[in-house]
Amino acid sequence: MLRLVRFAAVVLVLGAILFLIVETRRLAELAGGFEAEARTARAAAQVAAAERDTVRADADRLAGELRAAQQQLQAVSDVVDQRSEALRRAAERAEAEAAASLRAMPEGVRLCLQTLHECLRGEGFTAQRFLSARALDEHGLHDVELLDLQSDGLGAAFVRAGRMQAALDRGTGRLELRFFDGQRTQDGERTALPADGFALVFAPVDGRVFERRLPYLIDASGAYPDEAPAGSTADVDPLTRRRWLERFDALLGTAGAVEQLQVTRFRGMQDGWFLDAEVIGTDARHHVVSMAFAQRLCVELDAAAGVVSLRLVDGNLRRGGVDSTISAEGYRMLLPNVTIQKAADLMLGMVVRK
Repeated sequence: MLRLVRFAAVVLVLGAILFLIVETRRLAELAGGFEAEARTARAAAQVAAAERDTVRADADRLAGELRAAQQQLQAVSDVVDQRSEALRRAAERAEAEAAASLRAMPEGVRLCLQTLHECLRGEGFTAQRFLSARALDEHGLHDVELLDLQSDGLGAAFVRAGRMQAALDRGTGRLELRFFDGQRTQDGERTALPADGFALVFAPVDGRVFERRLPYLIDASGAYPDEAPAGSTADVDPLTRRRWLERFDALLGTAGAVEQLQVTRFRGMQDGWFLDAEVIGTDARHHVVSMAFAQRLCVELDAAAGVVSLRLVDGNLRRGGVDSTISAEGYRMLLPNVTIQKAADLMLGMVVRK
């Protein structure tokens, strides 16, 4: 009986051991499966993370490329806008220049260029030809076009300038025409004019001829070598001359003459007369329409008729493209708005009574 109990106990123990072995193996297999699944899951997670990083990098790269493309597109758009605006302005300028080229030069400007040509030709300078200009004022000629022939006559330079000034050195007889704000074209190459201007120099010239015929254009300085010293019986010093020119401006400013008159220069004074005087007339648009030179000029008072006039003696007058001679009898320019008393007061008694 005891043996049977022992055998049963052994069988029971062996059964338990076998169960434990089988269960352990099952649990081990189960744990291994879980581990394999965990490894697979970790690997999948790593792959997903890598793919996510790749997608994020691709997204960042694409976003950067998109921004760069947008910036390039904006830059191209800006360039197109600027180019379009430049073309529009160029078209407007071309249209304005074309319209301006069709307009005839003002008579005063045409007369100025013609006289300048004549003066240069008289001095032997024949290589320069002014083609056009649009305005003339105290600053010089505006919108000037000039053809400058080479000395061999086989080539030429074309100068287009916004402004031209003429300066004369009396002492050296040096005339300088200086061009500003434009271009000079020669042998197919166009160059901008220097900031301080492009100069054409003519020397020696008879400065008196240029001053006499172009007083409204020539800016003269210095003194002629054979000029009588200031303080002589006829000549006056520059300060006195300027003050008398200011008195003429006050007298003629509202004189009511057919043209706006201005005495631009004179050399001296004697017995109520102004010697070697220049008078120019301008219209309402400040264009020069007439000019006169007289060896003697005075403010003449006709008390009997109550008339005041400028009287010019011995000289020449140019108006409307026609030259006429002023004889010793004289030529009178009426000043209808000036009274006898006003003229006498403004001219400090420096008048001639008829």
